[in-house]
Amino acid sequence: MIIMNEKGTREKIKEAFLHIVSFWPFALSHHPECRNFSNHTIHLGKIRFCIGCFIGYPTAILGIFLLPLLNISHFIPIDLYLLIAICLLSTFILSILNLTKNKGIKILQKFLIGLGSSFLFWYIMTRPNSRLVNIFIFNIAFGVILGVLNLYHVLGFILTCYKCETPFLWGTCGGFNIIVKNFEKHRLNNFFVSFEEFSKNLVERKEKKKKSD
Repeated sequence: MIIMNEKGTREKIKEAFLHIVSFWPFALSHHPECRNFSNHTIHLGKIRFCIGCFIGYPTAILGIFLLPLLNISHFIPIDLYLLIAICLLSTFILSILNLTKNKGIKILQKFLIGLGSSFLFWYIMTRPNSRLVNIFIFNIAFGVILGVLNLYHVLGFILTCYKCETPFLWGTCGGFNIIVKNFEKHRLNNFFVSFEEFSKNLVERKEKKKKSD
């Protein structure tokens, strides 16, 4: 009996691991392979990458290393770093204005936000506090910025799926086609099908709303 339980536990762990592996394409793109999200990703070969993550984060990291190496502070006073950071980070408003539907503008925006983060880092790190205190302050500030950006993007993701003609029908809509194929490949349960009833109810509710309007 103990052996049976141990085997059952191993099988569950293996199944959970295979589910995670099946989601690997989504871990890179962070968006469904759907025309409604095409402006959120870029292709490098056959692999899709999220523009926000693979443009913004590398820019921020490179900026943190390059700003002191390029001696930018010799041309721009450190006290202006905060103003520059605010101006660059405020390009987030381009998303609210729907201007980032243009992929070129979106890529530029993510680059500027990443660069703004690096200016913010060095502004905070040059404050008259201990290094640990400044790092703590930056982590709090950066955490708030990321929280706002991610919340906005999650809500946008949900709203985009809601407006679709097949809302949240992820098991058959094609947006998660690669992941569904991975489920089949590893003989896993396609739990996306559990959204079918929810999707059907949403479609019916939309139809009723149209008729009432």
